[in-house]
Amino acid sequence: MCAPIVPLIATGLGAIGTGVNMAASIGQARAQAAAANANAAAESNAAQIGQQNMRDAALQQYRQMASVSGQQNMTAAANGDATGYGTAANAVNDTQILGQENLARIYAQGNQNLIGSDVAVANDLGQAAVANSRGNAALVGGLFNLGTGLLGAGSSGGGGFGTALGGASQYAPFKAGMGL
Repeated sequence: MCAPIVPLIATGLGAIGTGVNMAASIGQARAQAAAANANAAAESNAAQIGQQNMRDAALQQYRQMASVSGQQNMTAAANGDATGYGTAANAVNDTQILGQENLARIYAQGNQNLIGSDVAVANDLGQAAVANSRGNAALVGGLFNLGTGLLGAGSSGGGGFGTALGGASQYAPFKAGMGL
């Protein structure tokens, strides 16, 4: 009479193992998703700081251009030269051209850094989505395996519930020999 209980106990232990594995898989996936989201937030913050640094560098360049141009105009005026044309105007113009080239490099580097950060954030968010999907798949798969294991135990235990095969299970000859 104890024989039908042994498969039930074994299946119960298997169900516990399935539940533990499912919980571990879900926990691991959620931890990976949280880490990826944290990485994305850190990268986004770094990108914002990089953009602010770019604006500060550009502002510094504008100030330097204004300072040098002002000095050139003052020197020309102190020497009695006109500042609107001729050599003095050419010097100020050259200063502005070189300054604009430096500004273009500052903005280009800032934009390249921003694009790199955008890619890194997108990759991190993609990893978080994949990890969340793995967690959901672990939940569904674990519940399916748990249900399959319990239904299999019901048919082998002879409790009147179980698979669609019913009496055609692996224990059918054993049941027939016991008159069940």
